[in-house]
Amino acid sequence: MNQFELFCMIFFVLDAEWDDTGDAVVGEYLSSANPFLFSDKSSADPTIFAHFCDVIDENITIENSFSLAKKYISDLNNINVTIAFNSISETDWHDSVSDYLSQEHKGQG
Repeated sequence: MNQFELFCMIFFVLDAEWDDTGDAVVGEYLSSANPFLFSDKSSADPTIFAHFCDVIDENITIENSFSLAKKYISDLNNINVTIAFNSISETDWHDSVSDYLSQEHKGQG
């Protein structure tokens, strides 16, 4: 699993929670973090993905991806985003990651 794939998974979790809650603060983060707006492996605001890469600079595996995602979320110091991310259990996270990585997706490889 690479940095961009982990970043996309975090985005998916937050986006699903935003769909349920409509939290404006989470929506604002998602607008800046959107990894699908442009064709490159970045975010709508490139500083968001650059910051992510600064925080998550170690080897990423499926097994450690949840703890690394939580590390990044914690680094944001945004209670709304933290609450939104905490909507997913570690088991559901691992199931979602496995499913995501098994399909063709932006940033693979």
